[in-house]
Amino acid sequence: MTRTLPSSTRGAIPHEVFDARALPRSERFDVWRQSVLPLFEPKLDDGSADQFFARVDGFNLPRMFFCRTEFSGQRYLRRRNHRADEGGDHILVQQYLSGGYVGHNGGRIVRIGPGDISLLDLGYALETQAAASSALSVVIPRDLMFSFVRPDRLRPGSIVSGTSAIGEILGHHLQSVWRALHSAPAEEAETLCHALVGAVAGAFATQHSDEAQAPGSEMDRALDAICDYIERHLASNQLTPAHLCQRFACSRAQLYRLFKPLGGVAAYIRQARLRRCFRELGEVGTGPRSIIEVATRWGFTSQSHFCRLFRHSFGITPGQAIEQARARGDVRSAAVNRPQSYRPAFHDWLRQL
Repeated sequence: MTRTLPSSTRGAIPHEVFDARALPRSERFDVWRQSVLPLFEPKLDDGSADQFFARVDGFNLPRMFFCRTEFSGQRYLRRRNHRADEGGDHILVQQYLSGGYVGHNGGRIVRIGPGDISLLDLGYALETQAAASSALSVVIPRDLMFSFVRPDRLRPGSIVSGTSAIGEILGHHLQSVWRALHSAPAEEAETLCHALVGAVAGAFATQHSDEAQAPGSEMDRALDAICDYIERHLASNQLTPAHLCQRFACSRAQLYRLFKPLGGVAAYIRQARLRRCFRELGEVGTGPRSIIEVATRWGFTSQSHFCRLFRHSFGITPGQAIEQARARGDVRSAAVNRPQSYRPAFHDWLRQL
């Protein structure tokens, strides 16, 4: 599952390769989810657990984590009440080598393709939908980043296009540092960190200076607040576009424009309710009666319509979701006494940043 450089090896930067495909199929996603919770929570909305894979090739640098990841399509969530991180509200910089994602961070819409580089601030809410991708990722503590650039010079959800001059320079720099880490002696790790953070800060501070007063930026920041409001009021039958417009003092056109990259506001609410149903069915597991009770509680009045939507979204029926949850519970019970070393080392590296 992992290959970690022994601590007795002198002069080496701590390095681990984790590949979920080396685990039993039934355990892969659970281990992956627990491993990345310091940053965000991954979700498999389409029910494609059998197709899931994730691989992390990472280095534990002084107060920084740098890795190359490969993963199947999934969603990543971080709400304001995220507690699994134990304070891990870091800066996440990613260059997508293949694939990409669409989502929002800090109320700003983010759309990334191959070659593009994004800066996500984990101090803000985050939601992204990623295709099967590979990426270089750098996790930088806030105080380290802001020792290079003032906080007001960086915006969450910023993008440097891979086709821009800055994007080409920063992308080449990220890839060069990544290659160098495999043979760099430990005594150069601190210098590599400073060179890397300096390049990131310079590129994104330049981006921000040109966009800070862009028209519509104030409205974009409202997206974070609206998404949080939706999550907290999913059971309300008043949760409609008209209500959201009144609550947040915006027009329908503004609301629809904000949610267009996320599939539309009505679709966003529907999917959020379906996700809540999926999670609750995995908790109750008491048979067919529970299915309609859960569906009704979260705004679905027709069981047949709910079942069709559920299967379209997750690839399984509500009844199958209950059975899968029971099976996962059996796996977790069997793994209670598993040694702590079963968890990838990079989880602890992230927690210690």
